[in-house]
Amino acid sequence: MNYKRERYQQGSLTIESRSSGPDVWVYRWRQSGVRRKQLLGNVKELTKTQAQKKAAAVLEQSLAVPEPTKVTVAELVGHYKERELGKDSGKAEKPRKAYLYIFNNYVLPKWGSLPLGQVKAVAVEDWLRTLSLANGSKAKVREVFGAAFRHAMRHELHSTNPIANVRQVRKRATEPAILEPAEIVAILKHLEGVEPVRTAFFIAAVLGMRRGEIFGLKWADVDFDRAVLSIRRSYVDGIEGPPKTESSRRPLPLPPQAIETLKAWKEKSRYTKPEHWVFASEFHFGKLPLWPGTLWRRNVVPAIEASGINKPKLGWHTLRRSYASLLLSSGASLRVSMELMRHSTAEMTLATYAQTIGDEKREAGEKVASLVLVKKENAA
Repeated sequence: MNYKRERYQQGSLTIESRSSGPDVWVYRWRQSGVRRKQLLGNVKELTKTQAQKKAAAVLEQSLAVPEPTKVTVAELVGHYKERELGKDSGKAEKPRKAYLYIFNNYVLPKWGSLPLGQVKAVAVEDWLRTLSLANGSKAKVREVFGAAFRHAMRHELHSTNPIANVRQVRKRATEPAILEPAEIVAILKHLEGVEPVRTAFFIAAVLGMRRGEIFGLKWADVDFDRAVLSIRRSYVDGIEGPPKTESSRRPLPLPPQAIETLKAWKEKSRYTKPEHWVFASEFHFGKLPLWPGTLWRRNVVPAIEASGINKPKLGWHTLRRSYASLLLSSGASLRVSMELMRHSTAEMTLATYAQTIGDEKREAGEKVASLVLVKKENAA
């Protein structure tokens, strides 16, 4: 490698040649006994003075990071929040808030004052057992804590991730409830004339969308001619943001029933311009969408009770789970089901969301019983 070295303050600037393209400025320095290096740009983009200023900024930022041997969990979490959970981090609002909540309410109160080297896998396992949370929530706490340590390794604040060795099952103690087709029909019947709640409920049931995506819809997202619904945003806890994942951005085909329902609601709505929310709030003069939690409590819960349905913890997400189960029980392939659910993996669709419907289980059991009975009769 050909290069020209110039001493520069507490490090050195290097002009290094590349196999193709112009030479580049490289800054090298030593911190806490560790040799570090960063590419600053090519010589056509940066003069020597500009490269020196950029190197000084890199050094200043590096020295602002606490030394690895002295870093506490609280300092690491602060470092993580600044770089990974800021408003411009690109992380969707709901997971960003979830990470902040877990750090502030679980990780920091217990571990904040400890140096990173004193966090041990077995101790974290013992602590997780004491939390009054479901297995899935405990697994989420472990995931967030582990993300902080991976961040520490990436930024050379710590050499290992003890959370990687923490064992915590994610399996639920009880399966979440789903709604069967007859139950969905009964609820829709009791929501007749209650708009736009009925339309929102119907869309959730036949498209399996997340509630933030449903209430983040604008009329520009609905293409009636092509029968396609675009997922461009999510509205969660009063904040508009991007969809949850890249996979979530996949457009959805609109079945004829959904087109008919949306057209009927559009004819009744006062807010029908492309930039208007599909489920706009009259109280806010259409500038904000309706609040999904309020609609569920005030309108859907009474309809559920009137339908004689007695299942625990029903909510908008129940309809997403029910949709996944109905897809598979209707004969849709796993690949198609995954894409309609807009999951990144088929495992997520199959293992996490899809359950068999009551009648389907009963029919399968009867088939097995009939086979056994036939064999018994033949043996006689």
